[in-house]
Amino acid sequence: MAGFGSLVQQLRSERASLQRQADKLTDAINALAGLESGTGNERKGRRRGPGRTEGAANKAGGRRRKRTMSAEARKRISEAQKKRWAAQRAQTQSGGKKK
Repeated sequence: MAGFGSLVQQLRSERASLQRQADKLTDAINALAGLESGTGNERKGRRRGPGRTEGAANKAGGRRRKRTMSAEARKRISEAQKKRWAAQRAQTQSGGKKK
């Protein structure tokens, strides 16, 4: 029965390989479908980058919700940035230019 472990591992490896191929086919289909529409507006705002597939945002089956920031968080960020700007202004007015 010891041989079953290696067989299971080999099957898992084959499944992963087939999944990668299916993902590539899905990407190719989506790319061709985007060319077929002709407008290109469907892709507007979508972020793509190295290692990110077309359907990465929708793997769970639904659209991601837009992340929003609370007013308190925006205020904290604003105050921190103003503090950095003030420190930079003070540093340039004093003639020092260190980082």
